[in-house]
Amino acid sequence: MGAPSKHKIYTEFYQEQAVNYKKHLDILGLNPETTQSRYLYLREFFSYLESNKIFTIKEVTPKEIADYNDYLKDKKSQRTGKALKQKSIYDHMRNLQQYLGYLLEIETIKSNPASHLKFTNGTEKVARFIFSQDQIQALYQVANLEERTILNIGYGCGLRVQEMSDLNKEDIRFSENLVIVQKGKNSKRRLVPISDKIKTELEEFIFSSERKTNEIFVHSKGQRMQTGTLNKRLKTLIYKAKLNLNETELNSIGIHNLRHSIATHLLQNGMKLEQVQKFLGHSHIESTEIYTHITQEQINNIKGY
Repeated sequence: MGAPSKHKIYTEFYQEQAVNYKKHLDILGLNPETTQSRYLYLREFFSYLESNKIFTIKEVTPKEIADYNDYLKDKKSQRTGKALKQKSIYDHMRNLQQYLGYLLEIETIKSNPASHLKFTNGTEKVARFIFSQDQIQALYQVANLEERTILNIGYGCGLRVQEMSDLNKEDIRFSENLVIVQKGKNSKRRLVPISDKIKTELEEFIFSSERKTNEIFVHSKGQRMQTGTLNKRLKTLIYKAKLNLNETELNSIGIHNLRHSIATHLLQNGMKLEQVQKFLGHSHIESTEIYTHITQEQINNIKGY
């Protein structure tokens, strides 16, 4: 995050809101520096509202959000005297979206005025490799039990690679057909439903070993498998399946591409964007909408999921 400025706010309501949001971020367990930055970003937004004679959040409309974005684009950095970097503006606006989403969750507001606005991260790469349905099937066909479990968790459940690494045996609720992500992105907990087939294969993998460790994925030395090893396991499987991928694609592929792929396949199959958002654990629908911007070539390669 870019270094936020310190701004004075005079409205008691805004002062309380800033403090309450900081407490909320602390409870989520974010890095203290990240929490402090987001707190100061919010104070700057409140200061901007006060300067424009807006003294309650309920008065804020999408126009005010867009105007604030323009204000940041015109603003000069206190440190360099130059215009803010695109990444810094993005950090400001994403924090604002998340704050308004938080207010929506606790029913302080009835709608999020920033929910349908899109902000660009200057460093963000939009192009993402998406496995076709045939490629996913080819991976499953040659996978051993451990590799099938990686596919089931990464593709079938849409977990991030860190979430997969952190997964423990008690996080699989077989009687309820659920996988529990205890601490996802921004420390958010979520429940992921699983099919009977995935449940059966997870049971087979977990109970096929006599090891007493609680971790789902362990390496040859019996310790928790970290993200780099999980990504290597996927690449080994890709070579085994003899997928026709070029070197650039192979170098960029990891577990996260399984997550991208299931999201794309679900949308292509007609699942509503809001349902995919919940499945992936996205706090904001804008994060899910990225999967609607795949290329026509990728669309042609997908045979209904």
